[in-house]
Amino acid sequence: MSYQEDFDAWKGQIESLPSDQVKLPNQPIDDFVASTETLAVEANEDREALAAAGMDVTLIDELPTLSGALRHCEAVWKSEYRAQQEAQEAWHAQSPGAYEFRDNLLHHFSFAYRRDDNVLKKVRRIREGRTHADMVQDLVELAVLGEKYPEPLSQINFDMPLLELSRTLSHSMAELLAASNGAAGDSSVNKQLRDKAFTLLFEKDSIIREYGRYVFWKDEDRRSRYYK
Repeated sequence: MSYQEDFDAWKGQIESLPSDQVKLPNQPIDDFVASTETLAVEANEDREALAAAGMDVTLIDELPTLSGALRHCEAVWKSEYRAQQEAQEAWHAQSPGAYEFRDNLLHHFSFAYRRDDNVLKKVRRIREGRTHADMVQDLVELAVLGEKYPEPLSQINFDMPLLELSRTLSHSMAELLAASNGAAGDSSVNKQLRDKAFTLLFEKDSIIREYGRYVFWKDEDRRSRYYK
């Protein structure tokens, strides 16, 4: 089975795990899954002894596919997290230029419409914004305003194609801002699924290790296989 198929097989149980039962990973997922996959092999060799002690041996059979499901969840979460990190880096690199472009437009507009109180009020209102989202909206509003009242801009030899550029810049910066502000923290659905999958696997892994240490308490070599 592929990791996607493993996840599909466990999807219902992963999603239905109550949030108040979720255990956050206390070690790298790759390391944990690798140790669990090894445990599945070791425990299968001791299957009869573990069963004789009362352990439900289906736990052993569940380890490989649940490990695959966790690997899938981790990959999806890491992809989302990295995409957000890249978007944040891109925003930090590109936003200063966008702010400067917006400020230049405001400078030209303030002069061009200095004798038109109605339009100048609109320019001043646009200037009031202070957030990143305001800047993104300012760019498109300035484009609309300039296209609606082009004559005063033409009189100061304003480069009119800058209006379409402002609209385009607003769109690209809006997408970048949305990506950089995405829910890649604790509120991320993908992170929650990863944590739930980890919790389910951790619980099964812990039960098997607990039984193994109990059964092989006099056999140090075999008992050592059941330590974390």
